Parts: sequence; structure tokens; C-alpha cells
Amino acid sequence: MQMSDTDLTALAESLRAAAGAYYDTDELRMSDAEYDSGIEQLRIAVAADPSLAGQFADLLDAVAAGQSAGGDVEHPTMMGSLDKAPTLDALDALVLAIDGPVVVEPKLDGLAIRALYRAGRLDLVATRGDGRTGEDVTERVRRLEIDGLPARLVGADLSVEVRGEVFMADARFPAAQEARAGLGGAPFVNPRNAAAGILRKGDAAYAGLLTFAAYDVVPVDGSPATVADPSYSARLTVVEQAGIGTARALAPWLAGGEPVALTGEPGTVAVRSAVAALAERRPDLGFPIDGIVVKADLDADRARLGSGSRTPRWSVAYKYEAETAVTRVVAITTGVGRTGRLAIRVEVEPVFVGGTTITFATGHNATWMLEKDVRVGDTVVVKRANDVIPYIESVVLDERPADSTPWTPPATDPNGGEWDKSTLLWRSTDPSLSVGATIRYAVSRDALDIEGIGTEIVESLVEQGLVADVADLFSLDVETLTSLPLGEGRMLGAKNAVKIAAEIERAKGAAWNRVITALGIRMTGRTMGRRLAAAIPTLDLLRAATALDLAAVDGVGPIRAAAIREGLDDLEARGVLGRLAAAGVHTGTAPDPEDTVVLPLAGMTVVVSGAVPGYSRTTVAELVEANGGKASSSVSSATSLLVSEPSTSSKYVKATDLGVRIVTPAEFLEMVG
Repeated sequence: MQMSDTDLTALAESLRAAAGAYYDTDELRMSDAEYDSGIEQLRIAVAADPSLAGQFADLLDAVAAGQSAGGDVEHPTMMGSLDKAPTLDALDALVLAIDGPVVVEPKLDGLAIRALYRAGRLDLVATRGDGRTGEDVTERVRRLEIDGLPARLVGADLSVEVRGEVFMADARFPAAQEARAGLGGAPFVNPRNAAAGILRKGDAAYAGLLTFAAYDVVPVDGSPATVADPSYSARLTVVEQAGIGTARALAPWLAGGEPVALTGEPGTVAVRSAVAALAERRPDLGFPIDGIVVKADLDADRARLGSGSRTPRWSVAYKYEAETAVTRVVAITTGVGRTGRLAIRVEVEPVFVGGTTITFATGHNATWMLEKDVRVGDTVVVKRANDVIPYIESVVLDERPADSTPWTPPATDPNGGEWDKSTLLWRSTDPSLSVGATIRYAVSRDALDIEGIGTEIVESLVEQGLVADVADLFSLDVETLTSLPLGEGRMLGAKNAVKIAAEIERAKGAAWNRVITALGIRMTGRTMGRRLAAAIPTLDLLRAATALDLAAVDGVGPIRAAAIREGLDDLEARGVLGRLAAAGVHTGTAPDPEDTVVLPLAGMTVVVSGAVPGYSRTTVAELVEANGGKASSSVSSATSLLVSEPSTSSKYVKATDLGVRIVTPAEFLEMVG
């Protein structure tokens, strides 16, 4: 049905508002699919009535509609966008038009920038802006230490410009949320939202959380001839060897890691195969993509096909379906988390999205819930990618029930106390309310790893007054556990009691970093537990550590240090730390000043990719740090060692390119004895 002028104007305004919020405030007002659909409706309207073109030119001609309108840096050449191929047939048409090899790459869902290197040093970084001018973000990028965008190129004095995307890998999203909370900010909606906000602010608290991947290499004055190679793929190889990340390196298995040399019909078959392969692996990639890019490899083909006013004719993007689904809100429930935080959970009708069936989504915080106005009965768009907690992307207001009522946060905590509203994350100051969550975390695999103590047992221990903190766990005996009531007239029983008592006894010897983690201090977790244990090797030293001492620990900083010191003071006041030591729990070991043994991984930054026999992801990181190394999740020029079987993974390829030493899991275990 043809839209009226009024409807088209309203649609355009909503698209402008959504795009402006997305790029300028990292707020998500509509899904990518909704936005693309709206733009397509405008295109159809303009095609039917060309007189409308001027009215919507800002949306239809923008390189990235809504992105900040220019800035203080002029681009030497236009930073354009790509035409979208609506069908696979449209992809075939491009492949058939290209005489030479065809490149296929993942289409990253990030923020476009260009980075200029002069004599091997990072000289300028600018956002895309309106395609002609952008914002100078050089100093922010330097503070953020973006992976794949080194301050100094490796072994090369190249003068070169790279254009690409800054994004956040899924694995780094929890750390970004933790840093955000520490700074008092609202939770990020998703990794894309996080990357936008972090790059805009440039706060060093987020250092090391973003990644850059180049999709173009532009020679500049002073470039050696190799960077001016007439083959795009050859230019990529040069910058990859210098330490710059590329979109190609993120998926080296795609089309065998080389341009598709086949032309004509065989070429279309090969490209379609790559499209299917990337779509199949998409849920497990670990970084955000929304499609695949197909482009000519040779400059000769690019020159022959030319470019339009907005986009090149030698490249197109084919977009995949978003990992979203539509469902209905069934209930909104609240509780108190292990650190006293008000936890909000939005229950939804079961829906399959992101590779699994979800029944709930996070409610972030009270302010977010009120601003989004999520209500019971609402139809909502939910999104889930990889291991990220499902979240509500938007509310379909047109389908809201007429009798719906706004959600209101609880006026008090469950015991009638006032909420601490000094930050966006409301907290209860009543420690009794978070006991259950604290104990569940303490016995989890990330902490003391006590098998047999599930939710039902924890709830009974708390209700019976047997456990009020982690130290109380170590006062439990077989007799007490045997008679523990479990509801419906059941008791735990002697057999289970003996097993759990043995597990508790074993947990007394848990590694010092796991004991720190089990304390459940706000703004700490398994990674921070390892860092604190490495820097502060005993309980006595931890008890005596000042906020300044804590801030000096790798990854802590002043804000987190204050929270940790506050948590330690609370545990001290309640006698938890003293009772843990009295119970015989391992509280660290002071280093022997006369011990001159050099640990096998001393001073090394180690990345483990894939499985190490007999170890989980957590325990292998502990093994690295127990042997003097620092565990890291990504390969960079600072990496000393990669533990991996031979593979075509991006980590293996990047380590090879950077000359990083690579050992197999078996060789690694021999190294650490």
C-alpha cells in the first residue's frame, strides 16, 4: 500500500531520531532490520515520485544515515558506504561483472574510522562522520589501546592509511559492563552500543576492550611500493605483517583465506558457498557481523567498474538476518544480587533466538526500565548473540494492550529498607538480602567449586540460619547437614551430607585467588581474583592493603579499588576474614625472599586458544598465572606465547604473522611441569 506524504514524513523523522540516537548517544531506538526496512520504504516512495528525493536526501544519500554530520578532519578521499545486495542473485551479478579475483570478508558491525601511519607511527585517527569530514579521535584511541591498531607498527616504517571498523568482541562485553558500572554509567545495551560509547568518551578505564579490523588500505606519500601493490589482498598482507588487524584475518578460513580466483559461473558458486559458510559459523564467531562483503581484488577491475556518487560499483554487502525475535513479556520480577544490587528480570514467552530458546531478558536497571517503559503484556524485540545475556531491543508500541499499566520499581528492598540510589545500579544496604546469591557464587565453579551445594540447599542453609556468609560454610559438619530440611518433609540425609562435608574440607585448600573470588566483593570476579592474588599473595597483606595499594594492581584503578577496600572493611567488621583463617582455609603464601627459582612463564603474556586436556578456561588461566605468566584473551604484539593446536583460527594466523611463539597444549603442559 502506498504511504501518504504525512506517513512518509513521520517515517523519516523516526528514522532520523533513531539514527541520531544510535550514532551520537549510543541509544538503540529501533533494530537494524526496522531501520533498513524504513529506508527501503523511502527509496520505493522516491522511485515512484522523484520530486520527494530532496526531502529525504539526508537519509538516502548518507554514508551511514544519522552518523555525526562531519567534524574537524577532512578525509583525503570519500569514506563511502556500500550498496546492499538484497538477494544472492544480486551478488552473482557483481561476481559476473568482475574479470579478476573476488575478495569475500565478514561485514563487521562496528564504527568506521580511518587511521594514518607516518614512518610506522600512528599519526591520526578520524571517524567517518559524513563521509567527507570526520572527528579527530587520535588521543582517545591512544588511551584505549585498541587491539589491531598499534601505536607503532611492527618491524616497518610504513606510511599508510587503513580504513576499517572498531568493534567489541563478545568476550570483552562483561568487562566493559563492569567498567561502566564502576564509572557510574548505565549498562551498555550490547557490544555495538558499548564500542560506540567507549570510542566517543575515550576513557582509559576501557583500555584494551576494543578491536580494529581494516577493510581498506590506502597508500600515502612515502609508502614503499609494496603498499601500492595493485592487488588489495597483497596490500592487506603488508599491513597484517606490521601488526594491523584486518577483517580478512578474523575469518581466515573464509574461501580458504584467499581471493576467489574463479570467474563466471564457478565464481558465483564459490561466493555463495562462502556466504553460507560464514552464516553457519556466525553464532560462534565471537565478534559482531551483520553480513558479508564481496569486492574486486584488483585495482584494474575497480577502476573499470568505477563508483557512483555514494558507493563503489565494484563491491556490495549482503546482510544476514539479525539475531532477533519477537515475543511477549509475561512478567517482570525483581530480586537482590550477591552484591546487594537490585536485579530485574523480564520473563518472556519462549522464543528461539541466537541459537537457543530464551525465556527471560535482562532488565538492566530501574532507570533503563522506566525510560524504555517495558510493561507486562508488551510485544518486544529481543536479541541474543553468542553468550551475551538476552536483552530487549525495542517495544512494539502499536501492539501494546489497551489495559497495560506501567511497571514501577519496588519502593523498598525486601526487608523494607531504603535503596541506595547513588548510582544507576540501586543497592540494598542490608547484607542479609544478598546472602543466598553470595553463597551460590562462593560455591560455584568460578570460586570454591564445591560440588553438591545447589540452589535448594543454599536456600535451606540460609533459611535455617546456618549460613550468613562464606566463612559459615566451613563450620558445617555431617550431623548438621544430615538433618538439613529440603521441603516436602525431606532431609538432606547422611549419604549426601558426607559427600558435601568432604567437598567443603577439600575447598579449604582452594587456590588463594579462588578464595578472594569467593568473598563476593563488589566489582570483583574470577579475573580480578587472579590479579589480586598475584599482586597481594596473602590474606594478611590483603587486609592491610590501602586503596592506593589496590589501585596499583593491574586492571584495578581508583574506582574499583575504593569498592574493594569498602568490601574488605565490611568483611572485616563482620569477622568473615578472621573466621576463614581460623577454619584453616588457604589464605595465600608469602614468597620466600631467598627463593631464586625462576617460574617457567615469568614475564610472559600467554594466550590459550582451544582446549588444554584436564583444564577448564578458568583453571588454565590459573595455571598460567601460577607459573609467573599473565593470561590474556587476545593475540597482539605484546603476546609472548600462544597455546594452540595448528589451525586456521584468527588467533593462530595473527600469532604466526606477528612471529609469536606457538606451542601445542601438550608442549605447554611440559613447560609448566
